[in-house]
Amino acid sequence: MKKKPRGRVFLGCDNKPLSRQEIMDAVNKSGKFDTEFQGFTGTDGPLGKRMENSKTRADIGWEPKYPSFTEFLGVDS
Repeated sequence: MKKKPRGRVFLGCDNKPLSRQEIMDAVNKSGKFDTEFQGFTGTDGPLGKRMENSKTRADIGWEPKYPSFTEFLGVDS
């Protein structure tokens, strides 16, 4: 990071918001792991909440390397 925003937390995610459940479904679909995700053991919020990082991108000029998590995994969204 070129700017030095100390003491702040930034959300690093791509430009296509996914819920935690959709992320794990894509991981399972990718076949890149030997074991399949079975379920969450606990949550700090709803599994359907979609994350986005427009504030992070605006504040520090960060852009993700891949346009989407599903493209990173090589699966259709």
